[in-house]
Amino acid sequence: MTKHLYLFILAVMLSLSGRACDVCGCSLSGLYFGFLPNQNTHFVGVKYSHASFSASIDNDGYYYEDEHSEDTYQRYDLMGRFSLAERFQVRYLMPYMINNMEGSHQTVHSEGVGDPVVVIYYSPFNTGNDFSRAIMHSLNVGAGLKVPVGEFDKEDNGELVNRNFQLGSGSLDYVLSANYTIRHGNLGINAETSFKMNTPNTQAYRFGNQFNLSGNAFYYLEMKKVSLVPFAGVYYEAADRHKYHDIIEANTGGSSLLGTFGVQLFAGRVTTNVQYQVPLIQSFNTDDFAEIEGGNRLTVGLYYSFSFKNNQM
Repeated sequence: MTKHLYLFILAVMLSLSGRACDVCGCSLSGLYFGFLPNQNTHFVGVKYSHASFSASIDNDGYYYEDEHSEDTYQRYDLMGRFSLAERFQVRYLMPYMINNMEGSHQTVHSEGVGDPVVVIYYSPFNTGNDFSRAIMHSLNVGAGLKVPVGEFDKEDNGELVNRNFQLGSGSLDYVLSANYTIRHGNLGINAETSFKMNTPNTQAYRFGNQFNLSGNAFYYLEMKKVSLVPFAGVYYEAADRHKYHDIIEANTGGSSLLGTFGVQLFAGRVTTNVQYQVPLIQSFNTDDFAEIEGGNRLTVGLYYSFSFKNNQM
């Protein structure tokens, strides 16, 4: 019944949030792979994500005009997992980015390959789908890299485009991740956290370190030919301020809390996920003149799994 569950939190937690704007910090979206405790199986998939941000600068009657910008961030992620051994697996993510900035003073379109992420996970324990147990649970911990592949020095009219609007960061960054799932019957809870330590790029620009934490409750509904898994929870993200030549950049870093809800559909080896996120609390590091607001986020994923092991969660 639950051989597909390893894909559930994959899409639940891949809360691709797109790339956040300058105030929040970019690349938060690449941290989450999601819960995939079925240790000896592989999968491939494609995920589409959309996020939007509104930013404005009120010059309060000074010499400069007020500025505003409506930015949208879309990405298609080619992703998957390859099991190396019973307790080890490698997960990968290759993004294709489409960023659009519609501003009062600047209009920019960026499109292309972003920075891929590769993480190796170890599973200390996984009770699997042993329904003789009152409680079933599993844990995965991992470490990996975000590799600088995407363009990070795009210019517009001879000037460098906003750092967070670039397709990549230009830096080799380090990722730590962990996820835990506990389940009783058809009801379960998943928690996941990731931390990314960023390094300076060749232009001496360093994005602030980034942290994500999420939790979702889910319920497994069995039907004749398909299975449904509705889920709901919260997602928290935070980014430190950026630095250029070790000097803190204004209007960078911040945090936000979003409510998450969606549904997962299983049909054989194919899994479809639809997820929607709504901002609940936003706290961005802005100065007295700047204001930013994040919009709702949408994620749609399609995954194909193979080499199932029936005794895993």
